[in-house]
Amino acid sequence: MQKGNDIVLSVGNLTVNFYLESGIVSAVNHVSFDVRKGSSFGIVGESGSGKTVTALTIMGLLPIPPGKVDSGTVLFNGDEILSKTPNEMRKIRGNRITMIYQDPMTSLNPVLRVGFQIAESLMVHKGLSYSEAMSKAVELMSSTGIPDSEKRAQDYPHQFSGGMRQRIMIAMALATKPDVLIADEPTTALDVITQAQILALLKRLQSEYGMTVILITHDLGIVAELCDDVLVMYAGHAMERASSKELYSDPQNPYTRGLLESITRVDRDIKRLNSIPGSIPDLINPPKGCRFHTRCPMVFEKCMSEVPPDFELGPNRFSKCWLATPGGKTK
Repeated sequence: MQKGNDIVLSVGNLTVNFYLESGIVSAVNHVSFDVRKGSSFGIVGESGSGKTVTALTIMGLLPIPPGKVDSGTVLFNGDEILSKTPNEMRKIRGNRITMIYQDPMTSLNPVLRVGFQIAESLMVHKGLSYSEAMSKAVELMSSTGIPDSEKRAQDYPHQFSGGMRQRIMIAMALATKPDVLIADEPTTALDVITQAQILALLKRLQSEYGMTVILITHDLGIVAELCDDVLVMYAGHAMERASSKELYSDPQNPYTRGLLESITRVDRDIKRLNSIPGSIPDLINPPKGCRFHTRCPMVFEKCMSEVPPDFELGPNRFSKCWLATPGGKTK
């Protein structure tokens, strides 16, 4: 964990479980990370790795029950927010910390005009009048690349394409000029051209607003394009933390290596992509020891019985692997 005034968000030892009739789902297990002000921080991993649950916990949107935060802290500008009351959290969520959700069609209210949906947060959090808020909503729609925004602000979500709906979600998230924007799979189900446009838009707006972006995705190509630092998650565990440059040039955790070997690289002549065998384990009955050991090509006996700690490999870098050498590299 880093210390200092440059840390806007600090998650420490976060453990989140879901208590179901069928058993306890260990969704997030002792996860820790820091996010620097003004940076782009990526959280990557396969579906079911705990990325979205971590984001929902930060936002105070974890469904309770069945979800429960069993341990940990979330510090926002040094202020613990997990212990805040719902009313206190509403002053932060949607104002100082905002989120772009995975599916804009299900996140937007189908019976309200999009302009009003953007304006609503400005009226609630900034005290603007309806006319002032609507004027600002039109301005935000225009800044996110929606043409004829004054007219389109009167349209409903179903009248927009997927890419345009995502731009509306971005406009909503930016309305209050937040300190932190969490983008959960912001390019899901979009074609590659629209995806590139949305990423370029996020990059430009981050620079203009000076905000911190936390990008949640399973797409390592997006992370390379947008992120300064990366946290790799698997089955509820944080497996590796590194700068984007270090992660791509010298991955240390076997899981990270497996992810990188499964994508195309323009700097390498790859005839056949590798894949990680198997699938993420059942989180009601996770395997003992390292949760990745059932799929790891470098597994040995200790991996099957003991959970590895986070071995520090350098400044702001760790790997959860028994093959790691403290202060050095994974063997």
